[in-house]
Amino acid sequence: MINALSYVLIGTPDLPAWIQMATTIAGLQAEEVEPGKSVRLRLDDKVQRLLLQAGTGKPTLGMGYTVTSPEALTAATAKLEAAGFSVTPSTAEERALRGVSAMAHFIDPDGYRVELAHGLQSAATPFVPGRPIGGFRTRAGDIDLGIGHTALMAGDFAAMKHLYHEVLGFAMSDRATAPFVAEFFHVNPRHHTIGLADTGTGPGVYHLMLEYKEWDDVGRAYDMALEQPESIGVSLGRHSNDHVTSFYLRTPDGWMLELGWAGRLIGKDWQISELPGMSLWGHDRTWLPPAKREQARQILKDIAAQGLRAPIAPTE
Repeated sequence: MINALSYVLIGTPDLPAWIQMATTIAGLQAEEVEPGKSVRLRLDDKVQRLLLQAGTGKPTLGMGYTVTSPEALTAATAKLEAAGFSVTPSTAEERALRGVSAMAHFIDPDGYRVELAHGLQSAATPFVPGRPIGGFRTRAGDIDLGIGHTALMAGDFAAMKHLYHEVLGFAMSDRATAPFVAEFFHVNPRHHTIGLADTGTGPGVYHLMLEYKEWDDVGRAYDMALEQPESIGVSLGRHSNDHVTSFYLRTPDGWMLELGWAGRLIGKDWQISELPGMSLWGHDRTWLPPAKREQARQILKDIAAQGLRAPIAPTE
């Protein structure tokens, strides 16, 4: 039904700061659509991957998932409506801004706008990064991996899991129970397209992950972030499930952008497992309460004592 997370929608009260962070540190390309109101952020040959829209209220995040065909969009809409969701057809203006041929949208149980789209267009010009980088990984050969993944702190964990897993057909990748409950789901060979965490804090955006093709680009982004240490929400580390090495940069809206490298790909023979912890090393989560933060550190010590390691995944 769904084949990738192809774009995200970001409503922000601080558009200039977003453009500065995205281009200077992350290396995305910014193209103004309407000065001071909407900006397309590119990271490959597509017309947009992050759509920034200026707002005066609370920051928002929406997710744009692509489907394989117009027929798949019709089928997904019917399944959502049968499950009790109200699906709204898109306007011509909405489709033009996103650069898609077809789109419909609905609101998930935690209040996020979710768009199902078809036909995301290629840009008329080559991708020109905001700083010298080797590019972002959005494909593996002829397979569309999408832009990465979103991780959400679920307000209604059961309802969110039901929607993404049962209704939309995201397959489970794995799960963890410490330092908080989290479950991960995929729609293509990228290890996960969405992560749902039951942190007890209510609904909120944890992060959006973007994956570089080259390791040095993570390091250089980290160097720049270290000039303002408070901008780093999670320190450099390596995940135990998707094997991504990354750090997390605080966005102007408070949630985080995970900048990573070398995510593993999974196949049809993938087996769901219980994770020993969220990371193999590093990833000090400064946002955790002291007791949970200490628990996370002890988990890392236990993993180190076991000598757990993971291979480096090829990035092409």
